[in-house]
Amino acid sequence: MALVHVHGIGNRKADAVKRSAALRDELLRRHLLPATGHSPGALLSSPWWGELVAEPAWGWASLAPDEVESLGGESEEPLEEAVAEVLAEAVAGPEHWDVEQVLTATARVSLQRAIDLLALAGDDEESEPGALAELVAFCARATAYWAEKTGEGSRGDGVAFFAWLGDVEEDDEFLDRLHDEVADWERRTGRGPAEAGPRSWESFGVESGLPARAIRAMHRLRALHVSTRTRPLAAGARRWAARPAALLLGDVMGYFAERGTRKTPGRIVERITGSLDEAARDAAVRGEPLVVLAHSMGGNIVHDVLSHFRPDVRVDLLVTVGTQVGLFEELKLFASSDHKVPNPRCPKVAALPNVGRWLNVLDRSDPLAFAAAPVFAGAEDLVFRTGAWWAHGGYLSSCDFHARLARRVGMPT
Repeated sequence: MALVHVHGIGNRKADAVKRSAALRDELLRRHLLPATGHSPGALLSSPWWGELVAEPAWGWASLAPDEVESLGGESEEPLEEAVAEVLAEAVAGPEHWDVEQVLTATARVSLQRAIDLLALAGDDEESEPGALAELVAFCARATAYWAEKTGEGSRGDGVAFFAWLGDVEEDDEFLDRLHDEVADWERRTGRGPAEAGPRSWESFGVESGLPARAIRAMHRLRALHVSTRTRPLAAGARRWAARPAALLLGDVMGYFAERGTRKTPGRIVERITGSLDEAARDAAVRGEPLVVLAHSMGGNIVHDVLSHFRPDVRVDLLVTVGTQVGLFEELKLFASSDHKVPNPRCPKVAALPNVGRWLNVLDRSDPLAFAAAPVFAGAEDLVFRTGAWWAHGGYLSSCDFHARLARRVGMPT
């Protein structure tokens, strides 16, 4: 387990952890693990600390009553949120989109966003072994096509850039055309099978070459379109304005109240350090680097662990995504925080000697993401636009994010 993922807020229930794991792990296997020199069989570890945070005494009764139930574990899935967002944009636009046009409507705004939506829709509990990997491989190829064509979005996107999107009317046409465009681009640019990924998938057409998982994902999107289209948009926006703030406050205060001391660490610290120790041993046996990927509150916990509780643990690459580490250090909330820093002789917190490289990723639209480089020596801030309305949850399910992160990791420091 040479790669440890430490989750963020909103993971107090087992179903929430399970929903987000499969696609994230498959994308990590496809991109970050090879970029960091890990073997194909490298294992991933994701310690679940959310269950260890104390539940609120009144079950979130301090929130509006219509929001309490969703915070108790019956909240929408990330895919439902994404579809609701697409519909909200469609309502605001001049065109009307039918149930067969969820992907098509999305692609006409952003092709990469449609690719990410397809990957998210293909991640469900009924997937056959290997089916999700095949879909992720196709989405990786499509992402590479989009990235090179658009200069990673710098030259344009959507139907204004990809004229062929104007020729497709429904999602099944879109998938077939996307496959053909990607395959044609690969032939013209000489992309080899190792880079393009497997091509011998079971498909919904004899010669289509599309993974069978893609058509199931398309039907899942259609079903969600029907169930989501009548949902009041204003109420959804209100719910999503309150819930993440409540979860963050609960997880932050719960962790800091129970983190313990170096001599008697709290349960969350013990769980994270246990996973780090196991991963470090596995990395040493394999001769591979130890990589830690931490999202949101997970980044704060990891920093606390590496800077105070276990400075003896050596991490070769630390990636924090959508975290508050910079803000919390400004507020001097970490066990290692020194109130005398900054000062004229020491303008930043010294780089952690047990961390080889630290990449901190944030979306400027993410209200819970903060820069680290202005506060910490050695931190590299990277900006990534998720394109999601609620950007805080959009990083780790994005094919483009994983592809860009892998490329950046492969660059010399």
